[in-house]
Amino acid sequence: MKSNERQIILHAQEFARSILERDSSGHDWWHIQRVTRIARILANLEGANVYICELSALLHDVADEKLNESKEAGYERVQNWLMQAGVETTDRELVLEIINTMSFSGGTGNTMRTLEGRIVQDADRLDALGVIGIARTFAYSGWKGQKMYDPFIPLREKMTQEEYRSGESTAINHFYEKLLKLKDRMNTESARLLADNKHQSLELFLQAFDKEWAIGNNAYLSESPIHRGNVTRVHISFDDSTAGSLKLMLQSNPGEIVVTLGDNLMVGPLPNDRDFSHSFSGRNEWIQERYSTAYADDRKQSMLQAAFSWHIWPQQLMEVPCLIWAGDSASEQLGLRRLLSLMPDHPDAMVINATSILHEQDPNTWYKGTYEMTPKKLQTVLNVSELVRLSPEEQAGYREEWSRLLNEDGTLRVLKGKELHTVSESYYDGDILEAAYRVEARHGFFKKSARIIGDVIGNGELTVPDLFVEYRVRHLIREGALVHTGDLSTMRNYSVSLVDPSIPEEQWSHEQRLAKVVKVRSLLREMMEINLSEKDVMEQLSQLDAAALGLTPSAQPEVDEGGIQALLGELLITYQQHREQRISVIESLVKMLNHWDQDTHKE
Repeated sequence: MKSNERQIILHAQEFARSILERDSSGHDWWHIQRVTRIARILANLEGANVYICELSALLHDVADEKLNESKEAGYERVQNWLMQAGVETTDRELVLEIINTMSFSGGTGNTMRTLEGRIVQDADRLDALGVIGIARTFAYSGWKGQKMYDPFIPLREKMTQEEYRSGESTAINHFYEKLLKLKDRMNTESARLLADNKHQSLELFLQAFDKEWAIGNNAYLSESPIHRGNVTRVHISFDDSTAGSLKLMLQSNPGEIVVTLGDNLMVGPLPNDRDFSHSFSGRNEWIQERYSTAYADDRKQSMLQAAFSWHIWPQQLMEVPCLIWAGDSASEQLGLRRLLSLMPDHPDAMVINATSILHEQDPNTWYKGTYEMTPKKLQTVLNVSELVRLSPEEQAGYREEWSRLLNEDGTLRVLKGKELHTVSESYYDGDILEAAYRVEARHGFFKKSARIIGDVIGNGELTVPDLFVEYRVRHLIREGALVHTGDLSTMRNYSVSLVDPSIPEEQWSHEQRLAKVVKVRSLLREMMEINLSEKDVMEQLSQLDAAALGLTPSAQPEVDEGGIQALLGELLITYQQHREQRISVIESLVKMLNHWDQDTHKE
């Protein structure tokens, strides 16, 4: 850049700052600074005239009609300054052309003729994107007296320059009317690359704004700034994992949205929506008292968000077709029953059991719940499903089951076959102790609690939350069935081992007795495995022919082929008698232990 050009740039900075430094519309001196810096970088990257780009960027808002009596007045102001500053005629005309044609103008602006014009326009548009663009939008709307958002002010899809400047709009509407369109209107490759991340910031902000607009909002479907009453179908999930997969699956279906009704209803007192305040506090207290204190605040927040969702959504869902994703897991089936109790006789509700459908297609495949499925699997399920609306009778049946479960007033529910059952909190204690034995957490050898909990859930194909299993591990420690080392504040910080109680049998706790039963059952299982191994060995021995052994004659008459064959036969006979007797005894023991289990669960 020539020395006189550098001087002109310095004077242009002083001129622009004197006019714009007190601006509060988002077109202040710092906006000019940012646009100029970006224009300088783009000019170097694209091989443009840096001087023309910088000068145009510095002066572009001095002439903006938003900040002048008219477009012509702003243009004349810049023209006079350029002449007074001694800018060469050719450069002056180029700068004025850029300033005069770079405005968005409601999307009706002219295409920039020169590379320098395209660069300055890109720089100005880049500053309208990203986090700074968001801040500038609300600054401008406040300056102009516009509302932040009003669902009753419609979007303007097409508008003249005058309508764009003077028509009624909102800050949020401005995102859709201008900002979200800018990424695809960048002129240069460099600007397009820079715009991608900034555009994502806009989208994330709008999603967050929409999410907060939904809090406690019974009219969300009609008021949503993203959906604006254009929802054709709602997909309902009962956990975040399923919701995430559904959203990916529905990316090309803009009229279909996903609603998550969280809170795993397998554990804790069931929420009674007729006495919501009392039941919510009771459920919250039950969980906080039993679960680890680690991440307690996160857990409370999740429960609160779930409570909001359950409170506001059912009434709105009556107005739209609903597809409820409820697989063969207790948590999903409980969510289904609660939902249908809150929107009785829905005119267009359908249920899709993805786990059953995929199992029918491939009997060797079994999912614990919809939450284990990928978007591709969910799409497969949707493609093959024959969706049928739930009849009033079917919906009434689900409501009756929910009422039954509420009246049972339990704190743990499981799915047996297709039926939901209320069971004792100790229902999985035996599984925990068996897992401890299986991973050899015994005889003074300790294993991480997290490993045992993972083994319980993985080997048992359970859908119960790991925090509930961990609560039962700590209960078994308190009752003397397990011993631990480490800090009990969180499952990864301590290890456990099975213990044999040294106190007299009559003083054993229920849990210590259960640990003994688990040990006996595990030993019997090992004996059965040994029995099977012995059976295989004996079958091989029975096929041996002593004559084929090729034994050399012995001086001892009892060591001959006939004697060996006779002894093998005697071994087989005694083994068979012993095996039959052993199997009979083991089976009797197993039956007795099973009866003990059943009696325990009844208690």
